[in-house]
Parts: sequence; C-alpha cells; structure tokens
Amino acid sequence: MTTSYRGDAPPGDARRGPEPGPSVVLVPNSLRGYATSAEVAAALAVGVRRARPAAALVVRSIADGGDGTLDALSDAVGGVRHPLDATDALGRTRRTSWLALDASTAAVETASLCGLGALRPDELDPLRASSAGVGRAIAAAVSAGATNILVGLGGTAVVDGGAGALAALGARFLDDRGRPVTPFPAHLDAVARVDLSPARTLLAGVTLRLLSDVRTPLSGNLASFGAQKGLTAHNRPTAVRALGHLAELLESAGPLDAPGTPPAPGARARFQEPWYGAGGGIGFGLASVARTTAGSGSEGLLAIVDPEGAVDSAALAITAEGVVDAATWHGKLPGAVADRRRGRERPTAVVAVRFEAPLPDRFVSAHLISEDTPPPRAVTGPALWEGLADAADRACRTWLREGRLERV
Repeated sequence: MTTSYRGDAPPGDARRGPEPGPSVVLVPNSLRGYATSAEVAAALAVGVRRARPAAALVVRSIADGGDGTLDALSDAVGGVRHPLDATDALGRTRRTSWLALDASTAAVETASLCGLGALRPDELDPLRASSAGVGRAIAAAVSAGATNILVGLGGTAVVDGGAGALAALGARFLDDRGRPVTPFPAHLDAVARVDLSPARTLLAGVTLRLLSDVRTPLSGNLASFGAQKGLTAHNRPTAVRALGHLAELLESAGPLDAPGTPPAPGARARFQEPWYGAGGGIGFGLASVARTTAGSGSEGLLAIVDPEGAVDSAALAITAEGVVDAATWHGKLPGAVADRRRGRERPTAVVAVRFEAPLPDRFVSAHLISEDTPPPRAVTGPALWEGLADAADRACRTWLREGRLERV
C-alpha cells in the first residue's frame, strides 16, 4: 500500500484541515507473525497524529526481500496471484502463491515458502530443512511464461544453500555409486556429484533477480544468522561443512554457460560474494543454474514502491522491525532507510520489540514497542497497536526536541 494523507483527514477526504506541518514518512517492515507492513504503518500513524496533528504523512508499505515482499510488490504495482501447493521447510504441503507482475515477469518470496513464520521454535530443524518449495514456485512461474523472476530472499528456516530448490528444479544429487541423495544439509556429505543439466535446461533464457535482505556472503552466513534458524554449537559445524561441500560440488559441475553472455562466476567465487548468503544461501544455489543478479532487497523495493523519493526527503522517517540486531545495519530495511537519509542529515526513528545492537550514529533513534523489560507478555492485538502508536509518538517528540522535525 502506498498512501498519502494529512492530519486526521482520511485518504480521499475532500475537507481541508490546517496547513500541513513537517512531513513524516512511515516505512516499516512487517513484524513476522504479528502484523503486516501496512498494519504496522496504520498503528504508527496514530502515534504521529498524537505528536503532530497537522503533519503531512506519507506511508510506504514495503519489505526488504523477506516476509511481505509479495504484498509490497502487489500493493505497489498490482499483478496477479497464482495459487500454488508447495512444501514448507519441513516438507509439509501448504497453500501459497507466486505473483505475476506482467506476461514475462514474476516474483517469488522465500519467506512464504520455507520461512520461519510457518514453524514453531521447537520445530526448527536446520540440518533437515529444505528450500524445495522455492524451486517448485520458480518452476511454476517459468511454466507460465516468466523469463524474469524476482526472488525475495530472507526470513527462511533453511541453511541448505539452495540445494533443495535445485533438486525441485530437476538437479540430481548422487552418491559415489550414482544413487540419488535427498540434499538436506545432514546428507550433503554423502553426495559425490551433482547433475545440474535438467535445471539448467528448464531455466535456459530465464534471469533471476535476487532481492536479498542481508549483504552477507554465504561464507559468513552461519556465523551471523544461524541461531534464529535453530543452529547451535552442536550442529553448526555440520552445517558449515555441508555448505562448503556444496560449493565444491557446484564448482565441479562447471560454470553456467549462456550463449551471448560472459561466463558466470564459479561457485567458489559466489561463495564469497555479498548478498548471496541471504535466505540460507538459496540464491547461491540458484546462481548455478540461471543467470542471476543479487543486491539489496530494501533498495530494490524502495525504487519500486517509492519512486517519488519520499523516504529520502521527509523531515522524519519512522521504520520498524521486530528485532534490531547487527544484521539490521547490513541490508535490512531500517538500516537501508537510515543509510539513505544519513547523507542528507535527516533523522530516522527505528521502532522495535528489542534492540540487540547499538545504533549506527546520531541520526538514528531507538523506540521500543513496549518499555517493559523483558518484552511485554503479549505483543499482539490492542497491546501491539498501542505499543506501536506510543513508540511513534515518542519518536516524533524526540526529534521535535532536537529541532530537526521543524525542518521541512
């Protein structure tokens, strides 16, 4: 959803209120399992009105490649949802969808296919979790005629380097006797060879654009993000070995050779490249079978959702994330918004349930959804709504005291 309105007048209200005050842009991420980006923005707007009743509000419902990516694209540019039965990270069939943006362009969201949001904490099983559902969705889009596919990477429960997606696209993982191996991380050490030719044939002429929620390469992924997917000191070494072995298997399979294009980097090089570690490395695997580009999902989606540049120019931007940690400042939406505005010396307020990493500079302020310690007993329903509104109110008043919100 992309909306603009002033004061207490709802969108489309023809009445004119007082002259608008300084502009505030609301550009939150979704709160996984609690609220969509649009719902978060609606609650934040209530708090802004309390602090600055005449402020000109601009809302940009967005994502960074993780949860809510299809919603952000659909709200901004339309498209047609195509229902799909695909497997989640644990192999359970679930109803989901991919998005056709036009006759040749589609979008797939890994978080809706093998995401953390579909699993309880006690269900996390990273050594046996698979990205197969992502391959199934890409295959469905290609079958429908898509040749350009946006792949939102983030919020997944997998660390399989895209091996499951490759298998769903037709790649064959074989042991030293030529027998098929299901490519879970726990089983990858038994794989002696990968035949990528069926997947490469399926995706011939297809370009994948990876919208990654973190800059980290796959070589550093597990150290930074494995814990949220269920990795521990006990099982982490197995996952690390599995991804290293996968990189060697894909390197041995040979580079992707598309007529009329320069040779693609090999798997060893991709293993060290920024952005390919997002989503448990799914993009890393996909790059071995299709022409692929990778970059910031936040920046890519901002270009689509906010072509007027309201996020850059507003006097204050308020963004939100469930948990702000070190990854936030390496590609996640709040960090990307703050980075864009820093050069203009414009402030960014970040609202979150928890802050686990220091703020990057004086142009960023932190505002808890609840001031309770530990976090509130139930960050849902009315408590969540009021917490978001209160945090936005405090954010506005913080920058009013600094004098920055007086600058238009």
